[in-house]
Amino acid sequence: MIPPSPTGIEVEFDKGNVIYEIDAEGYITYVNRSFLNISQFSKEDVLGVHYSDIIDPHMPRTLFSCMQESTRNGETWKGYVKNLRSDGAYYWSVAFVSPKKDEDGNIIGYTSMYQAMHKMAIEDISQTYEKIYQLEQEGKDTRDLIKNIHLVK
Repeated sequence: MIPPSPTGIEVEFDKGNVIYEIDAEGYITYVNRSFLNISQFSKEDVLGVHYSDIIDPHMPRTLFSCMQESTRNGETWKGYVKNLRSDGAYYWSVAFVSPKKDEDGNIIGYTSMYQAMHKMAIEDISQTYEKIYQLEQEGKDTRDLIKNIHLVK
């Protein structure tokens, strides 16, 4: 699959739980029907694809470093994510990423569940993420900025 080119068109995600699973290297191994409905990808398009190919390229990279740090430590991570659809449109969601472990406690992958976000939260976080993304492009360290974002329930 060639990652979609962002169109800048937002699609409202307002119901359901989007779920996908990835292996320890980040490649998609499972998607649910809600994922297929909102993303408009076919199962064949995304199975075996790295999760970063379905994330908007203007998302702060530090966000994913913090997510990986938390989940590698066995914690569930919660954050805002801007995902791409197959047509290049995007949708915002609150992501919950949890490690999956084998019988011996070794992390073998991750489960990601996405839920709808409140419109006001989208406005706030999109502006914040854009500022952080710009700072990253300038070579600035943005870890503290990402870690200090508090999610609204």
